[in-house]
Amino acid sequence: MGLREIIADASDPATVLDRVVAEAVALVPSADSAAIALYGDGEALCFSAAAGSLDAFVGTEVALDRSLAGVALRTGAVQHCTDVTHDPHVDRATCHALGISSMICMPLRRRNEPIGVLNLASRRRGAFGPGDEAVLGDLTDFVSTVVGAAIDLASVTSRLLGAEPRVDAPDGSGTGGAPTCSGARGMFVANVVRPGAALDSVARERVESVLSGTGLSIALQPIVSLEDGAVVGVEALSRFALEPSAGPDRWFAEAAAVGLGTQLELFAVDSALDLLPRLPRPVSMAVNVGPDTFCSPDLLDLLERSTPDRVTVELTEHVGVEDFPALRRACQDLRSLGAQVSIDDTGAGFASLSLVLQVAPEVIKLDRELTVGIDLDPVRRALAGALVGFGAETGAAVVAEGIETAAELAVLRDLGIAYGQGYYLGRPGTLEDLEAVLATPGELAHR
Repeated sequence: MGLREIIADASDPATVLDRVVAEAVALVPSADSAAIALYGDGEALCFSAAAGSLDAFVGTEVALDRSLAGVALRTGAVQHCTDVTHDPHVDRATCHALGISSMICMPLRRRNEPIGVLNLASRRRGAFGPGDEAVLGDLTDFVSTVVGAAIDLASVTSRLLGAEPRVDAPDGSGTGGAPTCSGARGMFVANVVRPGAALDSVARERVESVLSGTGLSIALQPIVSLEDGAVVGVEALSRFALEPSAGPDRWFAEAAAVGLGTQLELFAVDSALDLLPRLPRPVSMAVNVGPDTFCSPDLLDLLERSTPDRVTVELTEHVGVEDFPALRRACQDLRSLGAQVSIDDTGAGFASLSLVLQVAPEVIKLDRELTVGIDLDPVRRALAGALVGFGAETGAAVVAEGIETAAELAVLRDLGIAYGQGYYLGRPGTLEDLEAVLATPGELAHR
């Protein structure tokens, strides 16, 4: 099989080969460069893609009878050379010209026929060892399939990612800091097939770890009557203890990006509802969900197993709402259970105001941007006052979020806003923290 036929079989050969050599250098830290040489006519290989110092090889041929590539193709096994100056199987002159002191070579085969090699090189002597051979040997089938474009890449990815990991030699020999075969294989395969996919794989593992019961806790922030300071409810807020350290917005966005957004939101709701029986009546609980979860029958199942008449479901995503009929049906289903509906971050833009009109919620939560500095900004006061009037006309309670100063609280009370939450009234905390607040109701009443 010649170079022309191999290239014709690949849908985008140049891109694929470039990805392979780039990932090969990233995979083996001791490699300075990598190259793919495809089997051409006669007894020679033509270098077709490279990264690093081996880039000088692209477009040139190397004879099989005086190269490590030839040994790899004849034996069908990964070969490595610790010192090119003492190995008779390498082209010493070429290696010296490129500044190469050691190399490792993976044979590539297609339908049991040799098609070329993946070669990695280093300026350092003894850079490669048995551990590197194990890593590359574990990838030989995959790289051969990519280069040959013989079968669908997605099926190969599934097969290789699901394979049992290889182990080091019984004597423990390896390359020290080299990645394990199974982890290296997954990262390499994912990045070659779809650059950046490995990041998705890592994100999925993080989210799945949370879904297994690790790293998620629920913080409860008081929702307070601005008239008498009584705690009338709490908002259940998700907190994540796993790395990377990030806020809940990032965690839920990452989960959505890997197709686990609804699962993570439902898990958080379920975790919050576990705390509800420990809240004294008539304190209620607000839980946050996006549009997909809001319309999910699984949410109804969770509420049915709880006390839905004590739950307010807050719709937190506005721009992503596309199916308003489904949203209205979901509202009917939630209300039939006794739950209330809330629109979060109202006033943040036209999307939130449109949702208020579509849903007619029982609770309107003013966006924090309206609350911050409302004592100094007549425009904020005018908009908040308009929403208070709208709530009075429709029977919706208005909750101001993000109250942080006594001056903001005073203006919100003057506007007739019934309820509020924020650091000035109570920070998110544990159930025990909330119980301490509930035990001293007079403190909030005098703020």
